[in-house]
Amino acid sequence: MKKDLALYQAFHQDRRLQKRIINENDFTYRHLIRILKPYLPKVKKILDIGSGVGTIDFYLASKGKEVTGIEISKSAVELARKNAELFNLNKKITFINAAFPSKIPTKNYDLVIFSEVIEHLEDDAKALRDIRSVLKPNGLLVITTPSLNAPLYRLGLLNRFDKEVGHLRRYTLSNLISLVENNGYKVIQSGRHEGVLRNFLFTSKILGQSVRFIRGHLSNLVTTLDSYTIPMFGESNISIVAVKTS
Repeated sequence: MKKDLALYQAFHQDRRLQKRIINENDFTYRHLIRILKPYLPKVKKILDIGSGVGTIDFYLASKGKEVTGIEISKSAVELARKNAELFNLNKKITFINAAFPSKIPTKNYDLVIFSEVIEHLEDDAKALRDIRSVLKPNGLLVITTPSLNAPLYRLGLLNRFDKEVGHLRRYTLSNLISLVENNGYKVIQSGRHEGVLRNFLFTSKILGQSVRFIRGHLSNLVTTLDSYTIPMFGESNISIVAVKTS
């Protein structure tokens, strides 16, 4: 746990306050927003596990949702709280500094976001059962995670990256669906996202800094070009939406 804490503290140490709330075309979060969007009209209370500095949470709160973010990095939580006040959303969002799954809020939620987290956890099955315990009946779980089929990974180019960021495993879409459905859920949607272009940008130490400058029309252009690489080479990220079963 100490190693994990040091890793995530280092990851967030250079983060700064956001100047604005992201929109649907944000280069980093556009896929996650598109996954969430159809379900947002029916949900009110959302739990974001691994909330980081709260970027997606500010977007959701600006849409009228009550959001709780849980994050292991103290510095990330402190920054998120400051940003919530800056955006005047502090009454809509609660940020908790804690390590999941050793600590999880006791409230019942309509939707849990589990984005880019499950691959970091020793016991992924237990994590899914823990999440199930805080979901309302018919509550929704959204998972995104790196794909075992990622082209760069299959070429052996992401082994060092995975180790540095704390990835313990990767999933295929089929084995992720099986894992989720064996732990109290029914998968109602699945997807393959992020081609080799986006994946290269997000995993490259040098080019990774350029991601923050990809906005507006450039974000649309790069994403469109990236989408053409998925049928040819395979996806780098997968997602599922699942509903809690009785």
